[in-house]
Amino acid sequence: MNSDALIQEINTAYRRLGSATEDLARADHELAEHVSRVRLDNAEAILEARNERTASLYLDGMLDTEEHHRLQTVRARAELDLQHARREVERLHLIVRLLGTQTTEGMQD
Repeated sequence: MNSDALIQEINTAYRRLGSATEDLARADHELAEHVSRVRLDNAEAILEARNERTASLYLDGMLDTEEHHRLQTVRARAELDLQHARREVERLHLIVRLLGTQTTEGMQD
């Protein structure tokens, strides 16, 4: 692998990492907005709950919808994509270090 190809691959990996980070932030925001909307729309029922446990159960029931499950799935996928992107960047860092070591050893010979 020549240095230009490696640089290109590193740039691509960092772009993918940036995109995955943005996707995760967007998914987190959408999920948080959804939960806030449900809480606000059902504030009266939640406030009338006799204790925190009952309020939590009310909220869990109100969030048991296809929309909430879809948002959770999108968020989980974004988290997985971010993990893959991080691992790819780590892999490329290892390659760069290995090539640096080989270059240094080659110069000493």
